[in-house]
Amino acid sequence: MGKTKAWKDVPGKQVSEDSLWEMTKKYNSFLNKNHGLTISTDPLNLTGINTKRDSGVSAVRALGITTEIDDRNVKEKKQKKKAPVVRFNLNIKTKKKIPKSKLVSLKDKEPENNNVVYGSNKNVTLKAIIKSLKRDLKNYRKDLVPVALKKVKRLSAYKLKNKWANRLEAKKIKS
Repeated sequence: MGKTKAWKDVPGKQVSEDSLWEMTKKYNSFLNKNHGLTISTDPLNLTGINTKRDSGVSAVRALGITTEIDDRNVKEKKQKKKAPVVRFNLNIKTKKKIPKSKLVSLKDKEPENNNVVYGSNKNVTLKAIIKSLKRDLKNYRKDLVPVALKKVKRLSAYKLKNKWANRLEAKKIKS
């Protein structure tokens, strides 16, 4: 029996979004089930709710905003110390054709094209994320842009709270 070329070339064209959602809505690696509540930890899920609209696993186009906490040198009240600093990542999953030369991980298989691309911009400022959402992605998925802006607002409050906690800690050390 010969190998089928279809799965190697373009796996995304084999299954529709609806079929993929039906297969993954109850069982995927990003789901946390506890006390009858199902929460999604998918990096491309903006709300954390396990719905078809918010799922990054089954959608061809998806957005995600994640945070990372790094220990960095921070100067607070004329004092240098290591403190946790919040950094943001903008994750985008889209349908795009990539040339063979750019497909590094699939080089040995030599696919003709790849129709799903996952990009992640690391250490992006909140201002850059808002600019990207309002300008670059306004025609991307109109249903996700307002949800992403709400998440950016919540994350900015989280970052500000973290900054003030670092300042209070610097005052305690100084005293």
